Amino acid sequence: MQHKLVKSAARVLHVLEFFDEVKRASSVAEVAAHYGWPHSSTSVLMRSLVALGYLHYDTSDRSYFPSTRVALLGDWIQDNRFKDGQLMRLMHDLNDETGETVVLAAQNGLHSQYIRVIQGTNTLRMHLHIGTLRPLFVSGTGRALLSQMDQATIRKLAHKHNASSDSQPPLDIPNVLGQAAVDRANGYAMSLNHVTPRAGSIAMPLPTRSQYRPLVIGLGGLSDRLITNEQRYAEAMRRGVKNLLGD
Repeated sequence: MQHKLVKSAARVLHVLEFFDEVKRASSVAEVAAHYGWPHSSTSVLMRSLVALGYLHYDTSDRSYFPSTRVALLGDWIQDNRFKDGQLMRLMHDLNDETGETVVLAAQNGLHSQYIRVIQGTNTLRMHLHIGTLRPLFVSGTGRALLSQMDQATIRKLAHKHNASSDSQPPLDIPNVLGQAAVDRANGYAMSLNHVTPRAGSIAMPLPTRSQYRPLVIGLGGLSDRLITNEQRYAEAMRRGVKNLLGD
């Protein structure tokens, strides 16, 4: 069960995530239409962010754009994997090579959550968003995260899932542990048709150190294309991770 969100706090973060996705100046109307929010309350929210120094407002075309203050917010916690744009280059390289949507994900409770997204360029593609949650036990990114955990941690999360899930059948914990072992041996996880019909993802853990939270990189696309290109995509990710390590 997810915790109840404070709507105003969630909307502030959604505004910042919107700019992170579109990477350009935008109007109140565009933000409001994107999320289905009332124009008036969206305008008040964005004017408040201007007053607080998180957005700039251009009076000439009535557009908004994040300030440098936003860019510096997480600078003190940035880990080495993000330095010099290495990780973003890896994501762009995978996007160029495969045409699939590329995501960077981290654990958020019983879910994996997309924290970076590069949209695919294939004619038929998945359109994903920063902040999207995917079930930890059935998504490609979630299973890739599980593959980095020990059995005791996986068991604990599975019991928590079974205790909190009302609409789904309970997880078979031995099967979950077995799947995690297979994904760990393969070095990646592929999930098809669980979250989105005829679509899925293939995901791989990124190298991590104890002081950093685990991250995984994933390719999202049509199931048929993922099946056809499974080994090629997995090899592209392995090669990219190897380059990230500087080997």
